[in-house]
Amino acid sequence: MTRPDLEAWLDARRLEVEQTLAKLLPARSELALPVHLAMEEALLGPGKRMRPLLCLAVGEIYRVDDARILPPAAAIEMVHAASLVLDDLPCMDDAPVRRGRPATHVAHGEAAAILAAFALLNRAFGILAGEGDRSGTSERIRMLIARGAAVAIGTDGLIGGQCADLALSRPGSIGAKDAAMIGADLDTLEFIHSRKTGSLFVACAEIGAHLGGATADEIEALRAYARNLGLAFQIIDDLIDATDDAPAAGEQRGSFVTLSGVEGARTLATELTGSALQALVPFGRRGDRLRALAEHLASRNR
Repeated sequence: MTRPDLEAWLDARRLEVEQTLAKLLPARSELALPVHLAMEEALLGPGKRMRPLLCLAVGEIYRVDDARILPPAAAIEMVHAASLVLDDLPCMDDAPVRRGRPATHVAHGEAAAILAAFALLNRAFGILAGEGDRSGTSERIRMLIARGAAVAIGTDGLIGGQCADLALSRPGSIGAKDAAMIGADLDTLEFIHSRKTGSLFVACAEIGAHLGGATADEIEALRAYARNLGLAFQIIDDLIDATDDAPAAGEQRGSFVTLSGVEGARTLATELTGSALQALVPFGRRGDRLRALAEHLASRNR
């Protein structure tokens, strides 16, 4: 697959994701209007939409209809958006800016930001459970998808990664003893980012696989692809931040570049991308979109 072909696919599918996100937001209500406004800005602001795009790329292997896969793919983006709102709070990363714009708690206040994050999570699980869906997806598949999302968010997923990140970067922020919990090394960073970033990548791969009726071996291969891709994605982010003249606030804490240097981080990202590509071998030509996506992410500079 050529780069122009992939870029055209990314543009078209990203637009479909954006449209789906807007449709799936709950209708505004007068009494909860501040929360609705915060939700909309947090979810519909600029973003790569890489998680739902990964979900759609996996779904294409099995020719899953858009009506079945776009809503759960959008739900994972809601989870991601909620996590960013919470990450930016003063008690967490204390980041006033997100993607060049005021963070949600700065623009709408901390109370509205926290409520908006929980509302996005609530809406996401409603969608994953099939709220308003008439696509015919079975209850068994819905349960598998919702369970995978719950694991991805929990203490062995995104929340666990954030806890370890705070213990490393802001000792004392989550308890008097947290400074002794963790040390800055590559294993620690891998633990943090395989959960903060990688866990939602894995959830997206599982969604496409479950909806497509993948075999157990195929699901495991796609999980391996997503785990390696997610970690490579984070390292590339670290490299971009390290070489950016104006890095984003809140994104220069412990990084792979700090520990490994620029060249070491590049080497690690290349190795992880190679492992992701290796996981796709069983899929033959059906995995070409996922291969192109991994190579695209490995070469990005923003």
